[in-house]
Amino acid sequence: MSTERFYTPEEVAKMFNVTPVAVRKWIRVGRLKAIKDHYGMYRIPESEVRKLKEELSSLKTFTVDLD
Repeated sequence: MSTERFYTPEEVAKMFNVTPVAVRKWIRVGRLKAIKDHYGMYRIPESEVRKLKEELSSLKTFTVDLD
């Protein structure tokens, strides 16, 4: 049985080169799903980190033809 890895907002912030505040905002607005541990701290599942990476990757390759 495999268990999913969970990341702190600080770890996710380093992965995406943003601040931990930005990561917490993504959680609050629903862009990134997270759980709170028994200390009330956010933990982000690895599967959610992967989803966000794919989402941001597809946005980087998106182009608009204005002609």
